[in-house]
Amino acid sequence: MTAPHHLPIADGATTWRHVRSLLRERRRAAAIVVGLSIIVTVASAAIPLLIGAAVDLAVDGDQDRDRLAWLAGGVVAVSIGGAFSQMIGRYRAAQLGESILDELRRAVYDAVVQLPASTVERVGTGELVARATGDVEVLANATRSTVPMLFIGSVLSVGLTIGLVVTDYRLAIAGIIAAIVVAYPGVRWYARHAPPRYAHQRQVEGERSAALLETYNGRQTLWAFGGALDATHRLEAHGTAAVAAGLSTTAARNRLRPALRIGQGASLAAVLIVGALLLDDDALTAGTVTAATFFMLRLMDPVSMLVEQLDAIQQAQAALARIIGVIDAVEAETPGAPPSADDRRRAPAAIELRGLGFSYRPGVPVLVDVDLDIAAGTRVVVVGPSGAGKSTLARLLCAIEEPDHGSITIAGRALEEIDGPDRSQTIALVAQETHVFERSIAENVALGRPGATRADIVEALRVVGAMGWVDDLEDDIDTIVGTEHEAITAARAQQLNLARILCLDPAVLVLDEATADLDPLTATATERHVDEALRGRTVITIAHRLDTAARADLVVVIDEGRIVDQGTHGDLVAAGGAYADLWASWSRSREG
Repeated sequence: MTAPHHLPIADGATTWRHVRSLLRERRRAAAIVVGLSIIVTVASAAIPLLIGAAVDLAVDGDQDRDRLAWLAGGVVAVSIGGAFSQMIGRYRAAQLGESILDELRRAVYDAVVQLPASTVERVGTGELVARATGDVEVLANATRSTVPMLFIGSVLSVGLTIGLVVTDYRLAIAGIIAAIVVAYPGVRWYARHAPPRYAHQRQVEGERSAALLETYNGRQTLWAFGGALDATHRLEAHGTAAVAAGLSTTAARNRLRPALRIGQGASLAAVLIVGALLLDDDALTAGTVTAATFFMLRLMDPVSMLVEQLDAIQQAQAALARIIGVIDAVEAETPGAPPSADDRRRAPAAIELRGLGFSYRPGVPVLVDVDLDIAAGTRVVVVGPSGAGKSTLARLLCAIEEPDHGSITIAGRALEEIDGPDRSQTIALVAQETHVFERSIAENVALGRPGATRADIVEALRVVGAMGWVDDLEDDIDTIVGTEHEAITAARAQQLNLARILCLDPAVLVLDEATADLDPLTATATERHVDEALRGRTVITIAHRLDTAARADLVVVIDEGRIVDQGTHGDLVAAGGAYADLWASWSRSREG
């Protein structure tokens, strides 16, 4: 059984490199959060010191009520100031996190759109949906609650630890050593075992989402062929795996929490014991021991806060790595300017294929040493039996797949060197499958050429024979179409797709069963209209209906991945080879 394909997951170094880059772009906002966190830390550190000073006054028998009142007032003031600073700090931290999340969300959406079609097919749409929605949602939840608490808790922990050291380094050493000795084994185990468990949990959740989406999309087929029960069992298996992964992360958390709790208790006990011994020797005051004890107690709050957020932190870290993995999987491309109405017509391009070979699975070639020269402006029809490799050739020409070996040259340029909008303007594919976006008809047609004029759009629709029904719509080309608006049949959707290509007007056009969803009369009329509109263009048509071959400048016959015949329709029929046999069979089927 073939292992499932997955999109890459960024390692820790790559993930945090991206995070640091995002933070550098928001230095001012980050500085404000750090500043507020420092205020909270100073306020939290001041309270134990003030209480310790009050204890020393009491122990020394000092009845200076004014000083006690000032100390009490100081405790109240720093508590209020710390509380307000913490409230504002959490808000600003969440604001900073939302800004970063928004950029990450945009980046992952851009990356998903730019992923090669072959990659999308290998990993499945469910994997993309899981990353672009599920992982983003996990990160969003963490950004709104966990990240502010994590940031402030971390700064607070560091600040209180520094305050403890400043109060008395001996008590600090005793408390820190006790905490490390007791908690270290559990923390070390968690650090080694928890991250891969959380990464696995996100992966399993993604696979479950993918399976659910696939089952939903194929529900009619499952119902028709009685495969619903098997699909249910598969979904149950994915659900069981997700439960097991969730229990695994829960077990990791449950192993860490007791270690931290016991470590906290041990550190507090160590401070009290060492403090008592030093107090007997008059090496420090009761107020110092009290202050250090309060420092240890207050340290428990941020540590407990971090422990309670461990689940969300780990899930967010795993989700972030998956999101960064998608972004890194797509190399950034500098978008070019869309073609304007003035530069619409481009010169037709010549194509050269040399030694082209391709296989979807090792050892099972689909195309074998394909050599072909197509002159600029030539209309080519590629024919052959089902499974011969015709559609694969179209995919290679449009860079949806990369050849195992050989080269493709268009207008003197290697195909792999033509990127971004330049590629869509050089060569475009019209396949049988198409998509209509929930936008106006005009926006759908001008998808590849946002600068197209209304006249360009109307002309493209007229050429493919769509203006007849578009004129009947309430807002003609401004009518919003899609599942939630004006319904569009498969045939009309394909007409819009053809109009979209005509509006883009690439130098080379590849038609792969582009009119298969049209009824025969409409298909024939549309093909003739498109033929006329594309006169002088380089057009390669992948065809099963051979009537298009009779109008072509060059007919190429592919069988078992090899070119077995090529020439004009008349010459090939007269030669009596593979094409003549196909034509005879086609003609008999038409007569029948």
